[in-house]
Amino acid sequence: MSNGVDSELRPRLCHILKWPDFQGYGFNLHAEKGKAGQFIGKVDEDSPASSAGLKSGDRIVEVNGVNIGNENHQQVVKRVKQGGDQTKLLVVDDETD
Repeated sequence: MSNGVDSELRPRLCHILKWPDFQGYGFNLHAEKGKAGQFIGKVDEDSPASSAGLKSGDRIVEVNGVNIGNENHQQVVKRVKQGGDQTKLLVVDDETD
């Protein structure tokens, strides 16, 4: 890999705000066999998560500014929920990763 930075290959900060007429954020988390970390599974259409730019298959790097590289599923879910009505997820897609 070269030291040059492709402007298209970069992490995305998704600031997700809960909507009063939508339950939750509209995404789920899962682990992928043989890969470290937590990944975005299904992203509901017309949800806070989709509006914030979250995509199925994204790997979560940080939750609310905290690196979650060494955390398990339950710890990551807890961090997301600690945000209350909003959460910020720093994610990378498969190509960027």
